[in-house]
Parts: sequence; C-alpha cells; structure tokens
Amino acid sequence: MSHESITQSTRDTALQDRVTAAALKESYGGGPEFSQSSFGAQLQRNPMLALNYFMWPVAIEYEDAYKYALDMNNDDPGGDEGVITDANISASIQVHWPKDGVPLPQPELFPPEE
Repeated sequence: MSHESITQSTRDTALQDRVTAAALKESYGGGPEFSQSSFGAQLQRNPMLALNYFMWPVAIEYEDAYKYALDMNNDDPGGDEGVITDANISASIQVHWPKDGVPLPQPELFPPEE
C-alpha cells in the first residue's frame, strides 16, 4: 500500500475507462436512485464527472489489489478484471453516488478586471 500506487491507479487509462463505463451504465440503466437522479442526468451530459467523483474512491478502496498486481508485474492492472472486478467498481460507484446534482464550474463570461 502506498500513495504512489493509489496515484498510479488514478492515472491508469484502462481503469479510468472502466470507472466511466460503470458510472454511465448506472446513470442510464441503474435503479431509479441512479438513473432518475439529478446527478445521473448531469453525468449523461458530462461523462468526465465519473472520473471527478468515482476515480479516487475506487483507487483507495481497491489499493491493496492494485498494488499486489503491480508487485506481480501485471502489465494491465486497471484493465484486468481479476485485479479489480466490475462488481467492485459498480459497488464503489453506488456507495459514492451523490444524492443530488453537483455544482459545475461556470466559465467566466468576461475576464476579471485588474
């Protein structure tokens, strides 16, 4: 276990893709608490929210499995369902699903005056 392996897992594109897919799956076809939620609607319009809200929880909750895979020289720990299962990812997403919509940053219409 290390902060380095947690960080590495958050940057693992295969794991990012799986987390995004799992979150979008919940937003479209999960139970009503997911698919009919304000956050679910936001996620459908902006899939990058999946990484903002779920990547770190998944990485932290499954840090031991990911680190073990690294130690065993697994070339694709984030894409290997034997390391972090789809069920693990879905469970983490369901637990950390925001109850309401989330504030989104708004672009400035005019640059700030100096």
